[in-house]
Amino acid sequence: MQKILVFGGTGTIGAHVCQIFDTKGWQVVIASRKQSALPEHILFDPFDDNLNLSALKAAGQFNAVCWAQGMNCNDSVYNVDTDKNIELYKANCLFIVKALNILLNENILAENARLAVISSIWQNIARQDKLSYCMTKSALHGLVLSAATDLARDGYLINAVLPGALDTPMTHQNLAPEQLKKIIDATKFNRLATLEDVTNMVYFLCSPENTGITGQFISADLGFSHVRIV
Repeated sequence: MQKILVFGGTGTIGAHVCQIFDTKGWQVVIASRKQSALPEHILFDPFDDNLNLSALKAAGQFNAVCWAQGMNCNDSVYNVDTDKNIELYKANCLFIVKALNILLNENILAENARLAVISSIWQNIARQDKLSYCMTKSALHGLVLSAATDLARDGYLINAVLPGALDTPMTHQNLAPEQLKKIIDATKFNRLATLEDVTNMVYFLCSPENTGITGQFISADLGFSHVRIV
């Protein structure tokens, strides 16, 4: 049985990643920094000096890994809190670097493992009042490219999936109706992208069907990032 390790598997996107792999017959293991009653859950904080890796090692080796953890906030150059900025960088970028370093050095990845990072379309384009979020997502561009270069010697593939505004309760809560209308009207699909649009791409990139795609950044936003209706 194929195994996937999902960081942030209790979040909205992470939970749907777990669901699709479970449906496809994979063994799904969730790792997060907070305790959970979910089955196949491992307590994991890569920044903990006393981190116990016994459970993670026992659950491996993993054929795929997905990083769906992270933080978000609203700020700009006018009101940025540098401590908060660093906190986001640690959660959105350094967490991935440190976790991957541990997986590699402890030999927890299976041969030819496939890795996926959930980033955001806001790593390549910007919106108002998202300074720290855009900065930390932009940093993932360098992380994935550098990792793709170095991981090739061991046959590992790594890619990033970049969701846009998704049709979720959180999106409808955080964006005003007029903002949602602007996004929907930006393409002729007349809808928002869905969680399934994201998780289907993650599944392909992490599945054995992906034999040579690495170092890529694939937007799941119905073309929002790259088209203009004029």
